[in-house]
Amino acid sequence: MNKNKFSSVFVLSDCVIKYFSSYKHFQAELFAYQLNLPMLPKLLDYTEPYWIKMEKITGIPYLDELKNFQPALLAETIANFHWATLQNDKCLCHIDNAPKNILFCQGKYYFIDFAESEFAYPEKDITHLLLFWAADFPGEFFRSSVTLFLNIYLSILQLNSERWMTSLQENICLFDNRRKNFGKHSGKQPIAIQSANRKWLAELEELINS
Repeated sequence: MNKNKFSSVFVLSDCVIKYFSSYKHFQAELFAYQLNLPMLPKLLDYTEPYWIKMEKITGIPYLDELKNFQPALLAETIANFHWATLQNDKCLCHIDNAPKNILFCQGKYYFIDFAESEFAYPEKDITHLLLFWAADFPGEFFRSSVTLFLNIYLSILQLNSERWMTSLQENICLFDNRRKNFGKHSGKQPIAIQSANRKWLAELEELINS
C-alpha cells in the first residue's frame, strides 16, 4: 500500500484501487480516467467519492532506465494527451508529472496519478516536466533531449514563448519549494549544471516560436 495525505493506493495482481480523503482529488482523477485516453490506465470501476479502480500498468518510472528513454515518443504522447482536451489554448495538464508518475511499459508511455491535474496552459506541464531533466541530466544530454522533445511536441501542438517564461519561473519556485518541504534530493547533477540547464530552458524563445 502507498499512502499520502489525500489518498491510499492498493496495488493488486490485476488492478490498482485508490481511496481518497479529498473529494477534489477524487473528481480530478476520475475526470482524467473517464476520458479513456490510450496513454492512461483504463478505468475499471469507481464509487463516488471514495475510490477508483483502474488497470494496472506493469511498467517502470521512465527515468529509471535511461537506455529505454525515448524523448521523441514521450513528446508525441504528451502532445496527444494535451491535444485531446485543448480548448482556448488550455488543456488538461498532468501537473504532478514526476518520473514516478510516467511509466514506460512495452514500448509505450503511460501517465498515472491525476489528483492534482487541472486545466491550464500546456506550457505549465512541459516546463515542470523538464525541470526534472534539468536536475538529473548532464548538460549536453539535457540539451539534445529537450531539443528533440520540443521539436516533436511543436510539430503537433504549438507553445507560446511568453507563457513559457511565466510557467518556467513559477514552476522553478514550486519545484524547489516542494523538494525542500518534502526533504527530497536536489538532483543528480551538481548545482552549477542544474543552474546552467535551467538558464538554457529560459533561452528557448527561438525554438518555441519556430
